[in-house]
Amino acid sequence: MIADLFLYFAQFPQKKGIKSMATKGTSSMPHYRKLIQDLDDLPERSRVPEIDNYVYGQSFEDIKQRLDKLIGSFLFVDYGEFDMLGDGRRSYQVTQRLAVTVAMRLNATTDLVERMIASDHSLRLLSKVHAWMMADSENGRLDWLDRENLDKAEIIPFVSAELHSTGWTLMLDATAPDMLGTHAFAKSFAAEME
Repeated sequence: MIADLFLYFAQFPQKKGIKSMATKGTSSMPHYRKLIQDLDDLPERSRVPEIDNYVYGQSFEDIKQRLDKLIGSFLFVDYGEFDMLGDGRRSYQVTQRLAVTVAMRLNATTDLVERMIASDHSLRLLSKVHAWMMADSENGRLDWLDRENLDKAEIIPFVSAELHSTGWTLMLDATAPDMLGTHAFAKSFAAEME
């Protein structure tokens, strides 16, 4: 699920701003090579080419370290907790809270007019990402997010002095039936016990 989200949002920024996250190039982890190949297989032209970089993660320290090396605009996807609710059919509805941010790195001498321009530009780019997500949902390309969740989305300011960044964040809940496969695991484990 986490890797699927990573690859989905990797469609939006410039391709060179995505692969720079793979700083090691190789890894002993079995899925590393496949993920790098999946990134290589993305179309050369991104969906929102005005977004320069990609940041994906949960740890503030990792995010800060990545942002310290960037200039320009970036797409930052923060994936969070999962809520599971039984649906009465011995399965679950799983909801994951997502924060999708488009922001710009600013330097220490940026004035208020430059900040306003960066904010306006970031909001326009985030609107394009949101529109692509709506189109994908309507066309059945997002099995982890339905159109109703996109209609309930919230856009909030993203201003971080510590990260030297300003922009906007799309907050949404991605809800799908048992997107983690928990029910299928439970059935297979029960069958093993018989």
